[in-house]
Amino acid sequence: MQLQVDRDAFHRALQMVSNIVEPRQTMPILANVLIEARDETIRLTATDLEVGARISVPGKVATAGSITISARKLQEIVKELPDAPLSLKVQENAWVALRCAGASYKLVGLGPEDFPAVAEGGVGSWLTVDGKLLRDMLSQTTFAISHDESRYALNGVLLVLQERELRLVATDGHRLALTVRPLSNGAPTMSGIVPRKAVHEVARVVGSGEDVEIAIGENQFMLRMPNVLLVARLIEGTFPNYEQVVPRSHPHRLVLSRGGLASALRRVSVLSDERTKPTKFVLSPGMLKLSAHSPDFGEAEEQLEVEYTGAEMTIGFNSRYVLEALAAQAGERVVLEVKDGLSPGVVKSFEDDGSLCVIMPMRI
Repeated sequence: MQLQVDRDAFHRALQMVSNIVEPRQTMPILANVLIEARDETIRLTATDLEVGARISVPGKVATAGSITISARKLQEIVKELPDAPLSLKVQENAWVALRCAGASYKLVGLGPEDFPAVAEGGVGSWLTVDGKLLRDMLSQTTFAISHDESRYALNGVLLVLQERELRLVATDGHRLALTVRPLSNGAPTMSGIVPRKAVHEVARVVGSGEDVEIAIGENQFMLRMPNVLLVARLIEGTFPNYEQVVPRSHPHRLVLSRGGLASALRRVSVLSDERTKPTKFVLSPGMLKLSAHSPDFGEAEEQLEVEYTGAEMTIGFNSRYVLEALAAQAGERVVLEVKDGLSPGVVKSFEDDGSLCVIMPMRI
């Protein structure tokens, strides 16, 4: 194999696929990136057996072929190279000669024979969605993904296609984030739990001004764009019935500034318990009082003017959960809906753009 490629284009592609590579691998070849050259195209592929990415860049291919090289070390080298054409040539015993301007390297490679395949699985159809829409939906849900490895089914985002709408849901058992968007074109009903690592990679590679195609095949989620393919193994397990979690009635509803509430919460929660961040919310007509206390450091209190005409009531929340829910909302005004001091609360945008976060209360 012998090729020449633009250094910047090669570096961008290498950065994208290298995010997939785990620092510790059970198989040495999984620490490598697969480089394939044919038909004036250079393809870079990486996988950890759960998530795989393949990026294509244009190049000059003198001799077609393939090789694998340490992803971490290759990225370290390419990052420091000058802006000049980069050439790679596979030599005897899988050694690879790399040259760029006056710099030259000789790297140890591994043959591609044992590199796991990263390819599109068999699917009936692909759904085309706006890239910005998908990225926004992910930002409104991924913060609620569980990091408890013992609750494996919660370690990802549930993606549901049904009745001309796309739904994304994430929960860790303490809060649940849901976002729903209508689709202009119908799509076959399908669903699957996309792992946390894959959704973070989707958010990383998807731009704001392009369409992307997504599909769910047998035990596999796929996303493709021009020159990009991302494949992930779906999480096996049963996702909770999220529709039962979203409260149906909200007797108490207050409207207030998203930024004002977030700033006040950050100030008050300085004196809350570091681990659970309990904060008391006291609702009264036209007013929200936030308070927190620490037996070691003291107490804090702040009042905010809000749009609220209901009866006085008190409820406790983990302030970190509320802050993350606020950050996921798009509008400048938000709505907090509660039933009573022992029932879940709902945070959503005043414009009601189809996203919300359900947060379990705390006893304070």
